[in-house]
Formats: sequence, structure tokens, C-alpha cells
Amino acid sequence: MNKSLSLLTFLSFLNLAYSEETQPDSPWKVTGAASLAHASGNSDSASHSLQLSAKYVKDKNEVFLGADWLYSESNGDTSTDSFRIQGQYNRQVTERFFHGLNGSYFTDRVADLDYRTELGLSLGYHLIKNDNTSLSLETGLGMAWEEQGGESHDLVINRFVQRFEHQLSKRAKIWQSIAFTPKFDDFNDYNLIAEAGIDTTISEHWALRSSIRYQYDSSPAAGRQSDDTTLLMGLSYSLGGFDDVKSTGSESIANSWSTATSLGFGLNSGNSESKTIGLSFDSSYRESKREVLLSSKYNFAENDNSTDTDTLRANAQYNHFLGERSYLGAGLGYLRNQLSDISYRITPSVTLGHYLVKEDDITLSVEAGPGVTFEKVGGITDDYFSISAAEKFTWSINENTEFKQSLSAILDPSNSDNYSLAADAQLNLKISAMLSWQIAATWTYDNAPAVDRGKDDTTVSTGISLKF
Repeated sequence: MNKSLSLLTFLSFLNLAYSEETQPDSPWKVTGAASLAHASGNSDSASHSLQLSAKYVKDKNEVFLGADWLYSESNGDTSTDSFRIQGQYNRQVTERFFHGLNGSYFTDRVADLDYRTELGLSLGYHLIKNDNTSLSLETGLGMAWEEQGGESHDLVINRFVQRFEHQLSKRAKIWQSIAFTPKFDDFNDYNLIAEAGIDTTISEHWALRSSIRYQYDSSPAAGRQSDDTTLLMGLSYSLGGFDDVKSTGSESIANSWSTATSLGFGLNSGNSESKTIGLSFDSSYRESKREVLLSSKYNFAENDNSTDTDTLRANAQYNHFLGERSYLGAGLGYLRNQLSDISYRITPSVTLGHYLVKEDDITLSVEAGPGVTFEKVGGITDDYFSISAAEKFTWSINENTEFKQSLSAILDPSNSDNYSLAADAQLNLKISAMLSWQIAATWTYDNAPAVDRGKDDTTVSTGISLKF
């Protein structure tokens, strides 16, 4: 997780530091992408991905470099752990023909592949080559050195590659490739890697990348499957900027309603089986005498067909201002957490609140009041008089960065040991007028959990956020 957060921070600094005046046009196009999800408590799971690619095109020379790291774990058991690095140099012989040198290194702990290194020569031809579309075929010979399942092999291999790229529009590009590398004297012994994806440009330097990769090894290690499928969605950053996309600035739309929704998603299948989904929705309506606050979050994670996270939280609140800063509110909360064995917890309440700070760029409020809790925990249904309390903080650090934080509590006055807490923190990094990259963390604590359940749960996730 630290590696993913470090890359996100690094890309953010690059975005702030970059300017057309200080970065002249370069034949290099460098792009990085990252995604992460994390949960701990009653479930312990993590999923991270890092991707980096570089392309150099000048005169008759082309260089392609790429690297990616995929990792996920569930309750301490690794379900995905692969690393790949590859490179290729092509020299144009004619307008369509080219020859090249290629190399790659791949390791997959879950597939029991300690390493596979390939090095080869290729001859290629562009079937289509214009400003919007390219389609090429390559073939060649090479060597492969691998250690899989504790056994080492040196192989002479054939290499057949097909690549396709098409600019759908000014802001959308699709790409696809297939690499088939059979053993030189036995085409039934082969590796196959097929990839496809779409890059949707958000701004001059940022894009949303969605891709799918399929890998097949006809001779896997003992006890391992032949195929693996990975679906990724994350934020992509281009160091030199995406072609034909220029910054247009942001425009604000005056409207009392402000709504944002975010999505994060990941999938692995084959030797590793995992999926993660994160959805959130926040909406607010404000005017001088009242405000309406709506929010919901859903997090789901599954590893090897075992559910690690399945939580839904939702809140609705109406506040009527008694003065410039004080208000009377009515709220309704809902929680379902499968791993904590909470079938439902519904908490209607009435609160009295006050804004300690209420400025355009920063707010801090506290509130408390009576309510009723209806719940089913560990198969036991209960309802009781309760006290609700909350603290909420928002800070617009600058025009591109926003931080939100909240802490809420539900207390049972008749039983001091029966209480629950929930804390949220959220950082939004603005990409355009409507889109942001969101990093969010949630912590929940139940002092009287269901039998054989832990008291606390933590979730960290990232995703793309749409504001409208």
C-alpha cells in the first residue's frame, strides 16, 4: 500500500510542477498508473497495482518500455503477486517494415514461477499506419530462461505478436495486443498473453485507464492453473501530456445542490481469485436557513471465493438553522456489515448542532441529541434509546485539493459498554471541473460486537470521483 500511495503522491507533485514552458516537446511519452484497496479488522485484505510505460518515437527509431506490479492478499495469504518488465527497440527499414530487439522478465509467486526471462529478434510489418490507427504483426526467434515449480529450463522459442491501437476520439483511445511464444520444436508448449484496454483522457496529463489481461501457460507448475485473468481500473498520469488535449481551466456552476459519486474496481481470476468494489455517493443542498446532507458508501472484497469485506453505510440529515451557526437537525443512519454479523443497524435521531468554524474554505461543526437504535447483530434483534453525537470537518486546501473528516458515535445510556464509533477521512485531488481522484479511509468500532467478531474494521480505497 505504501508503494501505491507513494506513486500517487509523486504523480500529484509532477502535476503541480509541470509546465509547458519548462518542459519542451520530447519524443518520450511516459505514463504511470496506480490503484489500491485495503481492509483490516474482521476482514484483512489488500489489493495494489502499479503500472509504468514509456514510448519513444523519433525518425526511424521506436522504443517501448513497460513495467507493472500486481499484488493482493486475504487474511495474511497472498492471492496475487506478479511483477513484469519488458522492452523493445524497433528500427524502421521501410515505411511499413521494421526489425527489432525485444526482452522481458516476469515473475509470479502464486503461479510458482520464480522467473521467466526472454530475449529475441523480430521482423515486423505495419498493416495499418496512420495518425489515428495502427495495426502491426511481428515474428521472430528468441531464447527463454525460466524456473517454475522448482525446475529450470532453457528454451528456444518462436515469437508471434499482434498490436492494435485506435484513437476513438480526441479523448478516448483503445489498445490491444497478443503475444504467442511457443517452444521452437513444440507448438503445444507455449505461453500466451493477451491485453486490451481503453484510456479516457480527463485533462492534459490525467486519464482513466481500464484494462484486462489474460495469460495462459500450457505447462504450468504442479497444482497450478494454466490461465489467469486480471481486470484493472485506475488513474493514469502522462508526464509529457496527452496529444491534442490542452488545459481549458475549470468552470464553476452556481447551484445549491452539490453531488459527487466515486467508483473503484479490481478483478483477478485463475491461480488467484479476487475482486474489489468501492462505491460512494455524497450530496448536499445548502441555503441560508437549511441544509440537506446525503451520503452512502459500499465496499466489497472477495478472495478465493471467500468474502473479505461487505459493508454498506448510508446517512441522511436535514438541518434547520436557528441562527447564523446553530441548527436543529433530524437524521437517519443505516449500517450493514456482513463480516461483523450486523444484519442492520438503523438510527433515527434529533440533534442540536453548532458550527464552531463556518468559512468559505473551512468548516467545523459538532452536534448531539437523542434517538432510537433498531438493530440485528449476531442474529439477535434489539431496539433501545440512544444518544447520537458527531463532529464534522471540511477544508478546501487550495483550488485542486479538498479534505473531509468526520467522527460519529452512538451510545446506549442504559449500558455504558454498548456503543459504536465511526471515523471517515477523504482526500480529493481535483483533475478537472467535474473529476477528482479520491483517497478515502474508514474506521468503525463496535464495543459490543457479535460473538467471535472483532471490534474494529478499517478500509482504505482509491477511485475516480465525478462531481455534478
